[in-house]
Amino acid sequence: MGFSVAAAAAILFAGAILSFAIVLESMESASDTVRDARTRDDERRLAQLNTHISLINGTANGIAIELNLTNNGSSVIHVNAIDVLVNGTLYTQSITLRAVDGVSGTGLWSPGQTLHLVVAAPVGAPAQVKIVTEVGFEFYAKVS
Repeated sequence: MGFSVAAAAAILFAGAILSFAIVLESMESASDTVRDARTRDDERRLAQLNTHISLINGTANGIAIELNLTNNGSSVIHVNAIDVLVNGTLYTQSITLRAVDGVSGTGLWSPGQTLHLVVAAPVGAPAQVKIVTEVGFEFYAKVS
């Protein structure tokens, strides 16, 4: 009877050690995942704080909306990741021209550069336009 009790205790002790090791590894993995997510969120927030857009001019003629915008922040904005809403309706798929300083082939909008944006939107003047960048910065403008 003495050996079977000791063997059972050894098996339970080994199982407890193994279970503790598995739980510890899972907690460490979860902690790493949370730390990585917080780092990415901090980077996104910093980019959002460093983003600033201003409207030079804009027109809405009932067929298209044309905007000339300046990147006044310190972050580079990816032009192809910009979302455009006009009077609350998403028109991102209707963007017909994205030209940075006259060049339509670039996908980057650096600080100090001007973006010429043409959106095929059957909206007359005045129109409320909202530009949303990939980091979540929102810019509102009223064009006429």
